[in-house]
Amino acid sequence: MSWLVCGREGEVVEPIAVFLRDFAARGNSPGSVRSYAFVLLRWWRWLAAVDVAWDRTTSAEVRDLVLWLQLHPKLRRTPRTVSARTVGTVNQITGKRYLDDHYAVRTIRHNNAVLSSFYEFWGAQGLGPVVNPVVDGSRRGRPNAHHNPMLPFRPEGRVRYNPKVPRRRPRALPDEA
Repeated sequence: MSWLVCGREGEVVEPIAVFLRDFAARGNSPGSVRSYAFVLLRWWRWLAAVDVAWDRTTSAEVRDLVLWLQLHPKLRRTPRTVSARTVGTVNQITGKRYLDDHYAVRTIRHNNAVLSSFYEFWGAQGLGPVVNPVVDGSRRGRPNAHHNPMLPFRPEGRVRYNPKVPRRRPRALPDEA
């Protein structure tokens, strides 16, 4: 395995290791495995903080994590020095926004997608919670059961607590650039 998640005492977290092994075996890149490992590490730490077992989670834990990510700044090992004055501002040449110290909406959505696939994997194995705590299961029946063939399909199985992605303003470069 290229990435392993370890618990507090340094032991390998077996449910995450099994999932990451399967995820890597499906042909995903090492960068994706790394990204999923970091999200699952954050989730594992969150579950330890709220004292809930991974296989007993509900949508309340997912909701609380999303709220926490939206409200709290990212933990940093070292304080910003050079980039402190550019935090959250826009680069005048490229029009691209500099990163700030809070979790981006896309990061939170990625976090939810990883957790959804983690619990979907364990649900297919017959282990873990009976209901995926991330996916909204409020809709009953077959997805798109009464679909009009003249209209596009509606997305089914929405992810709970996904914040909306703000519309990006188009970027433009000056003719000199």
